Amino acid sequence: MICTTVNEDMRFEIFSKAKYLIIINEKGEVLEKRINPAINSPMKRPAVAKECVKLKAKEVIAPHGSLCFPSYRILKKAGVRILISNPGDELNLRNLREVNLREVVYSSMLAIYERIRGE
Repeated sequence: MICTTVNEDMRFEIFSKAKYLIIINEKGEVLEKRINPAINSPMKRPAVAKECVKLKAKEVIAPHGSLCFPSYRILKKAGVRILISNPGDELNLRNLREVNLREVVYSSMLAIYERIRGE
């Protein structure tokens, strides 16, 4: 099972801005779709990471800008494989890349910026 977040058009969206959290299989078929738990959470990105762990996802696709350090730590501790997509891309499992330290730093800075702005 793969966990990720999408917008209304079923395109990848940053954890903190997505409308839905979905569970998909390896073929990209949607198995479950629910309202994103980050919408009403003060800790947006970690709320998604915790929900994916709770749903027993084996992999998480984190759209670029989604994976702040707390989220990364939650997923790594649970042994979840983390892949990165581009926000706005269609639900396509071929254009994914492995997470790296630059992604975590960028996402953490973006999370701080969003909190300062009150988003």
